[in-house]
Amino acid sequence: MSTRNTHAVIIGGGIAGPALALFLKKAGLTATVYEAYSRSDSIGGGLQLAPNGMNILEALGLSERIRTKGTLATEMGFQNHRGTKLARFPNGRVEKYGQSAVTLPRAVVHETLRDELERQGVRMEYQKRLTALSYEGQEVVAHFEDGTSARGDFLVGADGIRSRTRELLLPEGPKLFYSGLIGLGGFVPESQVPGWRAEDRSCLQMTLGRGGFFGYCGGGEGRVMWWSNLPRAEELTREELATLSTEELRKTLLTVHAGWPAPIEALLTQSQDIVRTNIHDVGLLPKWHRGRVVLIGDAAHAMSPNTGQGASVALEDSMYLASLLRGEAAVDLEQVFARFERDRRPRVERLILEGRRMGDQKKMLSPFACWLRDRFLSVMFSLMGERMNDWQFKYRVAWD
Repeated sequence: MSTRNTHAVIIGGGIAGPALALFLKKAGLTATVYEAYSRSDSIGGGLQLAPNGMNILEALGLSERIRTKGTLATEMGFQNHRGTKLARFPNGRVEKYGQSAVTLPRAVVHETLRDELERQGVRMEYQKRLTALSYEGQEVVAHFEDGTSARGDFLVGADGIRSRTRELLLPEGPKLFYSGLIGLGGFVPESQVPGWRAEDRSCLQMTLGRGGFFGYCGGGEGRVMWWSNLPRAEELTREELATLSTEELRKTLLTVHAGWPAPIEALLTQSQDIVRTNIHDVGLLPKWHRGRVVLIGDAAHAMSPNTGQGASVALEDSMYLASLLRGEAAVDLEQVFARFERDRRPRVERLILEGRRMGDQKKMLSPFACWLRDRFLSVMFSLMGERMNDWQFKYRVAWD
């Protein structure tokens, strides 16, 4: 296939899909992004863009826009639920990694990417829910719930952890499974958090208990961002999650985190809305591509939020896939997709396994297991500090 006049159909308008469309344009290809939901639909809680992800956004000319809307997370702190300090060390220093880590609402990242699509004239269509895939000659065709369809030279499934593209591509592949944790989170104005200091913004503060976890940091534009993971044997249905009131969730969280260090109680008390979700994982896929269809981001390698790398790794995928499709020379899509998977799989699978390990530390532990965990983390962090993140943060995708 010649990359001249090549058009991509991208399913999913979160982070990976729009970023890929922008990189494909930079590579001389065209793309249209199809998103299942409307643009006005609410989009999750907060996230961290690690230095490796911010370096990808720098290649799109978007890093400064993201920095101004978020908080630079330059330190990481750990303590237990009694307030015993386990460690504090630098996190994602710009002088070491080229960019700092940034924390902010997920919706801000989505809107920044979508605004850039509009600015560059890249089309994105909303309320386009994928139902089927087919081939017509040398084109792949996406069929949508509203009866319309879209065709292109290849199709990229960037539609997240619940990927419909993945279901169609690998009907016998691994299914979504529940991790045993419920994720909750929210935002509170700094002015409503007693004792909050400007220097608190830049520290990702993690608190570990016997059963559960609580983290907080600056969330950009005068907000404090917080998140909590609670162990629960059975996952809640979507209906159960939707019908839980904020007050019910607040009461549960205040009970679980009773007596935990300030400002945890204040953050829970002052939150007007609480985002809630089951934390899921997907087993390792046997393959990320077939024919003219390839998966990227969480559609290919869903990972729990424990690593703080999901969005950044999705951005890496977008830039790397586009880099393989650059230029005017003829390319074999199967070979390109196979190389993409071969080169990306070891890194992302290491992160997936790391996320599962970290999730296990947030489940119900005995007092002795907590003591062991605290001792281990204290020693490990004092020896390694920020160096343990080098393999994640120093990663670069070559373009030129």
